[in-house]
Amino acid sequence: MVGTIGEPGVYRTLAISPDGKRVAVERTDPRTQNKDIWLLDAVSGATTRFTSDPAWDAFPTWSPDGSRIVFTSNRSGVYDLYRKSSSGVGAEELLYQSSEGKGPNSWSPNGKFLIYYSLGQPTHLRLLAVDGPADRKPVPLVDPQFSSVTGRFSPDGRWIAYSSNESGKNEISVRPFDAAGLAGNPVIVTSGGGRTPLWRGDGKELFYITADGTATAVDVSAGATFQTGAPKPLFKVPAGLLFWDVSPNSSGDGARFLMPVPGS
Repeated sequence: MVGTIGEPGVYRTLAISPDGKRVAVERTDPRTQNKDIWLLDAVSGATTRFTSDPAWDAFPTWSPDGSRIVFTSNRSGVYDLYRKSSSGVGAEELLYQSSEGKGPNSWSPNGKFLIYYSLGQPTHLRLLAVDGPADRKPVPLVDPQFSSVTGRFSPDGRWIAYSSNESGKNEISVRPFDAAGLAGNPVIVTSGGGRTPLWRGDGKELFYITADGTATAVDVSAGATFQTGAPKPLFKVPAGLLFWDVSPNSSGDGARFLMPVPGS
């Protein structure tokens, strides 16, 4: 079943809340061309402005309890990380500042870590402690000699899925992750190319987009080792699609995806 949410507009980065009831989305104002974050009610489609700074605000990322949203903004000249209560009440707080532009990807289920990637080319995944001194240093998740992007914590926090070319071509890989913030060696999931991985809500399936633009699923068995089943093509995504998300309440064959698509 295909449906829409919210009113027509220019949307880009987006994220579904942990309870599946709201969507945080980057939207371009048709009058000013300013890019801000808005919140959409997943049932009614009602929209509420979340940021209004004249800078570019993007990459909304929910905290695991849904109480806060981290996003990137170039209001200080560099794309730094800010956070704000998801209620919309209160000030926007600078979370992390550095000389490198940053786009947040995922917040760990235990609330302690963020994955972001460096903006620009090539891109590199970093692991950042949510709390700490202003000059705390991020940790590379993938050797910086390779390009890596779109890192996602598994629902149980024990694995990180991401896209990289560390195998020689752009594939989906996963790495084990422990509570101390250490990532292990990669396990390559795809063999014919893949990008923008998502976890099913129960962690038993990975979704990704193939090189030819097909949304694909693989069953996951993640115990002492990480194993996957055969790829299952689902549907073609719109040409040039970069950002999508899956409902956290999805299980079995009931996965529900959200993505910006051209109007008809």
